[in-house]
Amino acid sequence: MDKIYYESILYRIIRGRLRLPFSDSVLYLYEPSNEVLEESFEVYNKAYEDAYFGGVPIKDELKEILFDNDMWSPEDDQKADETEKEIERLKIECYNNYYKPHVLKSLKLSIKLAERLFSKHKSRIHSLDHASCEGAASLARSIWIVSQTIRNADGGFVSQDSIPLTKVLEYYNSKTISSSEFRYIARKDPFRSMWNISKKNSNVFGCSSVELTKDQRSLCQFAVMYDNVYESSEAPDDEVIQDDDCLDGWFIVKRKEYEKDKNKKEIERLIGNSKIANSDEVFLMAKDKHTAEKIKNMNSDMGKQIIEQRSQQIAEKGSLKFSELQDVQQDLKMQTRTMAINKIKGK
Repeated sequence: MDKIYYESILYRIIRGRLRLPFSDSVLYLYEPSNEVLEESFEVYNKAYEDAYFGGVPIKDELKEILFDNDMWSPEDDQKADETEKEIERLKIECYNNYYKPHVLKSLKLSIKLAERLFSKHKSRIHSLDHASCEGAASLARSIWIVSQTIRNADGGFVSQDSIPLTKVLEYYNSKTISSSEFRYIARKDPFRSMWNISKKNSNVFGCSSVELTKDQRSLCQFAVMYDNVYESSEAPDDEVIQDDDCLDGWFIVKRKEYEKDKNKKEIERLIGNSKIANSDEVFLMAKDKHTAEKIKNMNSDMGKQIIEQRSQQIAEKGSLKFSELQDVQQDLKMQTRTMAINKIKGK
């Protein structure tokens, strides 16, 4: 998409309004003020109560319906998590291969396919949200907000009878600004210059942070993100910064490095005792799944491979003695061989 397209989005964000195309007169849908947002929750609560006492199910109750009709299963969530990890892996590959155009093109295609698959599995659990109390209440709240924020060219109120509010809401939702669009605008002129100048004068949008619209906050957050990247002592090449997938890969690599360093310090703290520190293996008890995952991540890549290998071997055999584990047997053979060599050498 060309620069004009992105500039049109930028000035929509600055003005905090969206021009509506389906009317003989000029109409705008403005982003809601804090006052409108505050009142909208009363509309939500009233609509939720009406739906609930009218026999409409809540979200959690819809899970059983989805499962019984093969519309969702826990396997979908598992596949979504697996696909998300695959997307991360592909983005790291993008970062590692940003200087190879042909490889990068293929990786980006794989990312798009994986993102569609992720969306497919993740969305199944939400396929009946509209039929829940929460869905009915959210729709009522959104339509009410639309009714309070439609204005004509002079800024005056518009009669609700003159335009279908559901149609306005559908159009607004279809014009949701994507993260890639926010990112492009945040790192390019004219907004980048506006942002840098505002650091020495005032807020880039001329108001306090609590008065910013949702889109203005999002754009500022991305602008801060790019500030942090540019100011990093390990900032990547500009080609990486300009490419969303490559930069995401850089973020993931840096996050993993941070987690690895954090885990290393945690291990050093846990095995401060010299007897424990000199052990080949240290077993730690976990009180829950979260702690178990944290302990698992303290292992090196080699350690994780050994854990996986042992789990698979135990699953196949049912039960094993420690000395019967393949990696333990390999270590014992290596020790025996080393002792034999040292004996020959007279050590």
